[in-house]
Amino acid sequence: MDNKDLEKIFEIVSFFDDARWLSTQRDDMINFYKGDLDDDTKLLTHWLCYITNRQMDFERIFDVGGFVFSELADHYKGKSNDMRVLLGQNNKNSFIRKDTVGKDSKQKYSFIGKESPNNLIQKKYPKSIENERVIFKSKILPVDYFSILYTLDILNCETYRKSLSCFIAEIYKKIHKDDKENLIQKILFSLHLLTYHNIGRKDYSNVCNLNFDIVEKHSKEIKEILDNQVKFNTLFEEFSKEKIFEKKRAWCCLRDFLKSPLFNPHFRNALSQWLSISDIDTLCDQNLWNQLELPGDTWNNNFTFGNCILGKGIDKKYIKKDKIIINRILRDYYNKNLKDKGIALGYPEQFDISFTFVPRMCEKNNCDICPIGRLSDKGKDLICLDDPDPSKYSPCPVALDGCGYVINCLGREKCKLYNINYSHGQPQ
Repeated sequence: MDNKDLEKIFEIVSFFDDARWLSTQRDDMINFYKGDLDDDTKLLTHWLCYITNRQMDFERIFDVGGFVFSELADHYKGKSNDMRVLLGQNNKNSFIRKDTVGKDSKQKYSFIGKESPNNLIQKKYPKSIENERVIFKSKILPVDYFSILYTLDILNCETYRKSLSCFIAEIYKKIHKDDKENLIQKILFSLHLLTYHNIGRKDYSNVCNLNFDIVEKHSKEIKEILDNQVKFNTLFEEFSKEKIFEKKRAWCCLRDFLKSPLFNPHFRNALSQWLSISDIDTLCDQNLWNQLELPGDTWNNNFTFGNCILGKGIDKKYIKKDKIIINRILRDYYNKNLKDKGIALGYPEQFDISFTFVPRMCEKNNCDICPIGRLSDKGKDLICLDDPDPSKYSPCPVALDGCGYVINCLGREKCKLYNINYSHGQPQ
């Protein structure tokens, strides 16, 4: 890897990430089935939605899945703790139902709500309505079903009280005093244990023939790991070598809890039942965000983007199945070059802005208007945001063109982008 400007690229990406969370155009709101859910139920719904966030349009997951899973979470927390009722196959009150047998003669399943669809689903997703009930079918439903089932069963105990925030608080209490350096990553590992550990391959026959004794056995094994610090730390060390970079959905959700202006208030409010304000401040401290890993995805593994920010000579250990594993590269570079400088220069997770950046910049070859392009001879001068006529350049054209983020000019003194030492001078 020979890109000497990578530190500056971290700064540029940090600008876009700041804009992402300041943007007035939000796309991560969940379509809750009712408006008066408590904060913890909203967090649990968000986690359940991300479990199913694979190979599907994210809007459908948050709109249709959010409606069904928020009702499931609400029933779970307030009305029923019997998994055989909530997610059993032969119960009229279950949130899982058998579909009509298809041409392949395999019995398939869908998640199903109880309440009538709201206006959003009626107008936007009429095909997700059957007999006035909302139907949601994730792409990898057999595995998703078990992940959700295991999650709810593990939380359903005296220690965790059917509460995701209580679970996180308990993990925090066990970890933070001894290992603040790895606090966020160990919380992520705990969430992995809660939902994904040893799920394995599943098909619809596993759902149809489920023995709930297996679920209880699995829950017992996970709780034993969580309660045994020696075993927990041993497994974490192994997890952190490779698997920690593969947990896209878990990282996205935990990132939202910590950084999203929509979900962080719910996160803090829910935690206030279990932790002091000072402990919540410690857990949500921005200085710990450098522990967040970049969720590996199609966009940040894009070769055009990867070759641009990394240059030539990428070590083969970072290439897997013809894809550049950028999150591994960025973590290694950060630990070697930026870790002791604080998070002002940026940190690996912020490169998730590639989700909106790559389609607008890299796939359209917009190097001439790209801030990263200005580090080479590809880029041209950018219009400075601090214009004498602020109405002329509001919203910020760079944030808007680069990622579609709508923010106002911060002024030259506060703007990270303006104050980067470009090789071709400052923006004009």
